[in-house]
Amino acid sequence: MAVRRLCSVLIALMLGLSAGFVTDAQGQTINGKLMEVETGQPISLGLIIMMTEGGDSITTAVTNGSGDFTISSDEPGSFVLIASAFGFKETAAGVFELGDGASMDIQFRIAAAPMPIDGLLVSLQRPVLEHNLVRNGFVRRVTRGLGRFITPVTIERSPARTSADLFRGIPGVFVTTPGGNLNAYQGGVVRLASQGDYCAPTIYLDGARMSPMVTADLSIDQIAPLQSIDAVEIYRRPAEIPIEYGATGSTPGRGPCGVLVIWTRTR
Repeated sequence: MAVRRLCSVLIALMLGLSAGFVTDAQGQTINGKLMEVETGQPISLGLIIMMTEGGDSITTAVTNGSGDFTISSDEPGSFVLIASAFGFKETAAGVFELGDGASMDIQFRIAAAPMPIDGLLVSLQRPVLEHNLVRNGFVRRVTRGLGRFITPVTIERSPARTSADLFRGIPGVFVTTPGGNLNAYQGGVVRLASQGDYCAPTIYLDGARMSPMVTADLSIDQIAPLQSIDAVEIYRRPAEIPIEYGATGSTPGRGPCGVLVIWTRTR
């Protein structure tokens, strides 16, 4: 009985695995090889990230000892691949357009870190594209796993009517109605939780730090209108903040606050 029960379990597992393989085969798949630009040698343990053209991460894969990888999407569409490996430049390639059940074979070549050479790929008729959110480090910081992020797809699908609306409902973020001469149509002011209270974060717009003297009198909608925003990074605690944004804002007598990074549609 025990042997029969074990056989039943093994058969069930095999059927489950087979079903999984069938599902993958029905998806949209890119089979590739990651190689060095100069030598053509395969790169093992390289990280491949599949993203939508809008900048949302779909899935990841790691290259094997021969530099080979397979990466798939459950939905058809246009995709960008990002490759990175120790000692090599993080590189983006695409856009790949895959219909229902389509597959594509590519060769993805990346350069050593000091060399400013873009990715080279095979059997692609459209030019290589380095997405703005790859170039400015947004994608790298998303994969770092610290902070909260508002992606282009999130913005596109959001019912928000103003920039302030994008921040409503995010834990640790508070949107307050500005007083004085600002009216309701000018949106709200974003504050971050800190030490049991809410404080004014340091704001970076397209990588440039804005003066607190300027942002103190402006709503988030005046700083960046909704239609201009491409993506947002929110770091509520000093431990979350990347080194490039290490200078935090502060509220007098309340200590450090967090950082708000806004990227606009500059590409």
